[in-house]
Amino acid sequence: MLFTASTTSGSEILLYDSASSTPQQLVSLGAGATPEAHFISAQKIAYVDASTPSIRIMTFDLSTRASTAAVAVSGYVPAFAYSHDGSMLAYLLHDASNKPSLHVRRGGQETSLDLNAIAGRGVGRDDELRLEYSPDDKYLLMVDTFVGNQGQAPETGQFLVLRAADNSVAFLPPAGTSANATMATWARHSNRLYYRDAVGVRTWDAEVHSVGTLVGGLHWYDPAASPDDRWLAYTEIATNFVPHVKLYDLQGNQSVTTAPAPRSHPIFITGDTLWYLEEQACTSECLGGPSQPSGKVFAYSLTSKSETTLPFSDVHSLSQLSVFPG
Repeated sequence: MLFTASTTSGSEILLYDSASSTPQQLVSLGAGATPEAHFISAQKIAYVDASTPSIRIMTFDLSTRASTAAVAVSGYVPAFAYSHDGSMLAYLLHDASNKPSLHVRRGGQETSLDLNAIAGRGVGRDDELRLEYSPDDKYLLMVDTFVGNQGQAPETGQFLVLRAADNSVAFLPPAGTSANATMATWARHSNRLYYRDAVGVRTWDAEVHSVGTLVGGLHWYDPAASPDDRWLAYTEIATNFVPHVKLYDLQGNQSVTTAPAPRSHPIFITGDTLWYLEEQACTSECLGGPSQPSGKVFAYSLTSKSETTLPFSDVHSLSQLSVFPG
């Protein structure tokens, strides 16, 4: 598992192996935005280095400890993703005027797509940034939205699925009720996309190009599919504005609660084990509601329905939890 820890003077990317339980520092960076880090393969990671005048997407070889710059640009890179086979790299770029664009690299060639400008970033839980390739790398999901007002104008955000072969648009959420679609993730073993809109949680099947409704009225955050595609984990905000992690059983078509305490940002480690963040009450004004991540991480067992504290104390977002599936 990869995670980042930040201080006032800099940030570190660390590797956690459950066999040793002692985090190992991989990269140390100067002050700046907290770096996003992902596994590319079992022996290689990638991360964004914003500590220099040019923003760089770096790769780091775990065996040789060598770092290489894959991309160097001017502006801000809020999200990036490598394809599962490592042959394609996609990244979002916001330039100095906050104009966003999507860039895709493959075989030494780069394609860019201009996007609509989005006003006001980082102001609440509805501010979603995600790039994610489908399980077979045929499609690329891009979510770059802020839908806090839940308006019906599609220009308030961006949500699209591209065909990786030629970067053509394979899917745009239907207009009207699906305007401001957001909070999406792929299934683990099929090209089925789950996302949220004004109706609830919807599905799009790339093989038959159909949109369906999974759960009406569900306003979820941070969705994640289990390795066996049996469960969807997600965060739901209660009526008192406190977040809780829940599970949706795709076989039984019902929601299941996890720990009763405030939790958010779930990810699956195995088919039975979920990791998520502890939420704590804000001591002063904070973004997104009366609570925010405390930095602590818990493991939850679906079998025993119990949670265990993990040895982390400064993890604050989903992008800081990156797990290689093995």
